[in-house]
Amino acid sequence: MDTSNKYSKNEKLKSKKAIDNLFNKGKSINAFPIRVMYVQKPELENSLINAGVTVSKKNIKLAVNRNLIKRRMREAYRLNNNELKSYLKNTNIELNVMFIYSSKEILPYEVIENKIKVLLMHLSEME
Repeated sequence: MDTSNKYSKNEKLKSKKAIDNLFNKGKSINAFPIRVMYVQKPELENSLINAGVTVSKKNIKLAVNRNLIKRRMREAYRLNNNELKSYLKNTNIELNVMFIYSSKEILPYEVIENKIKVLLMHLSEME
């Protein structure tokens, strides 16, 4: 198993079709201020998980602050996704995942990382 902490280009959720499918058919788990939407991929591809992050312009007005939060969320995901990846590899499941930030305040990295850890733990216990 690859234990390096990477969030490579082929792990990013970018396909409009996949994102639409995620929001139409996906399930969600909430750990305020972050909600995760997830759906099992319709067909198996080469990547176990495709993940994206989003921050609402309605809640965080300035783009620099939205980008700061997205960087923090991506970094927390990158450092803590090994357990979920090994679970997905063992169960032969592939997921599309979107992390949605829903607070109106800019929270410190430690808070965001703890919430991402909780959500990843819930994802690795599901199905």
